[in-house]
Amino acid sequence: MSGLVRRFSALLDPISVDAFSANVAGKSHLYIPGRDDKFANVASWEAINRLLEQSSLWTGRLLTLAKNGPTLDPETYCAPDVDPDGHRVMRPVPELVRQQLNEGATIVLNHADGLTPEMAAVSACLQLHFRAPIKCNIYCSWQENQGFATHFDGRDVLVLHIAGKKYWNLYDGVYELPMSGSAYEFRLGHEENERLKGNCIERLEMTPGDLLYIPRGQYHDAIASSDASLHLTFGVVPMLGIDAFDSLKTALSEDALFRLPLPHLDDKPALQAHIDRLAQRLGDIFKAPETAAMVREGQKSAALQEFFSVYNFPDMQKLSTFQVCHEVTPALRSGRDGPQIQSMAIPDWLDGRDYFTDVDFAAAFADQNEQDRTALIKQLILSGCIFQVR
Repeated sequence: MSGLVRRFSALLDPISVDAFSANVAGKSHLYIPGRDDKFANVASWEAINRLLEQSSLWTGRLLTLAKNGPTLDPETYCAPDVDPDGHRVMRPVPELVRQQLNEGATIVLNHADGLTPEMAAVSACLQLHFRAPIKCNIYCSWQENQGFATHFDGRDVLVLHIAGKKYWNLYDGVYELPMSGSAYEFRLGHEENERLKGNCIERLEMTPGDLLYIPRGQYHDAIASSDASLHLTFGVVPMLGIDAFDSLKTALSEDALFRLPLPHLDDKPALQAHIDRLAQRLGDIFKAPETAAMVREGQKSAALQEFFSVYNFPDMQKLSTFQVCHEVTPALRSGRDGPQIQSMAIPDWLDGRDYFTDVDFAAAFADQNEQDRTALIKQLILSGCIFQVR
């Protein structure tokens, strides 16, 4: 795969996006073998080393170590430091990190979704497809050392295998609809997790270029089967029903009934009556037509608040981003939308990406002046081939 990953379909290939959405997403795991170089430009050991060399990026919260789960105490591999704002932080010490790795630990680099253009491009494709924030973690492990015990994740994950080999065990046990506040769930305890994980229904060895999708709640574990193994996990974090209350906080705070003090805790009948009135009022608010629109705006804001490609300094103008509607773009080849679009190979260019910025468009069609490029984008919007997402 050359260049940045520009399409979600390229990650799933040869499985179609429609088949994934209809038969897999949220239902069952899916393993997609790939050629060795499929994710070669997403990450590499060299790229990870360059990231780790930026020592000011990492703290004991962002660089974690795990050995049969959960994570190790940062005190075992970090030293106290002070950040530029004067706050005390724990900084990883390379010698201590290596010592823990030699003793069987796995290194996890958290919140890596926007650390490089290559990872940001994958995150952006997933973000646009799932319409939800994406969180990426990087996992570096060594042969026969298991970072995390059998567990489930609180979010759907897509694993992109970059280097080395790793065995994965997938179980039929599913923890129903876990919350995504924590990437791993150990509060149940080892014995309870062992009971709930069920039977192993698939054991596979992932190699470079392979992809694995695991829906939230499904039990799994993994262990490196080569000298060293590197993979990225992209987690999908959609808004849940409980998150709708966040969108309604303003409306609730402006409602007089919700600002009244609760009755005295010893006056049980009065307290129950007041709770009943709150429940009735809350039901009325949720049924109001404007509530769905407000919640949708909250979803949109959450999905795009960390979207990438938002700066183009030294240019101070806002960078506009457009999503491509691949269901509509084939019509461009008919010439219906004007011979200029067809002759400029715009259909082929759009086929290669799920999104682009106006700067991307300007670079691709530099032979056109700015006025003509603006007119072309407007024409593409009117034809339904693209729409602006920010």
